[in-house]
Amino acid sequence: MTSVLVGGVGELYQGDLDLGRLAVERLASEELGEGVLVEELHYGAVAVAQRLEDLRPDLLILVGAVARGREPGSVERRHLEPIPLDTAEFQAAIGDAVTGYVGIDLVVEVASGFGALPSRTVTIEVEPARVEPSEELSPEATAGLEQALELVRTELARARPGSGAAPPAGGPSPSPARASRPSTS
Repeated sequence: MTSVLVGGVGELYQGDLDLGRLAVERLASEELGEGVLVEELHYGAVAVAQRLEDLRPDLLILVGAVARGREPGSVERRHLEPIPLDTAEFQAAIGDAVTGYVGIDLVVEVASGFGALPSRTVTIEVEPARVEPSEELSPEATAGLEQALELVRTELARARPGSGAAPPAGGPSPSPARASRPSTS
């Protein structure tokens, strides 16, 4: 049984937006504990929602790069709750998803709409510096990747029964978070 899914979300070979794939490649070589599954989730938000329905993890940790206007390379941990979407919002999310777009926000929206988002969902986001096609991360994102990996390990330690681990420094993150989609116009 999978109790934790760590998913790398990103756009393959799009510079810093590929950070999620690189994060899970690194984490896959580590012993993260029983019941922890590490997967690349770059294959589309609808398919990710279906995967979540199949696995039904207790905890979902999504890691990737998200442009939110922060300092490039900065890392943010967010605790999310399922987002209530009206029919029009859900249809818009599905429309974006079927075009092949994938990103943390869209995964959260689509999984919420299908009722597949675990009640314990955490995102670990790195602010990208470069988003043009490239096989390499920027120096800022490379530094952010190291911090993001540490936050994933901290989340996993906190998830272990009886761990008594304290929440990450910086206090609680906003919850619920409202995902935002790129404009399709």
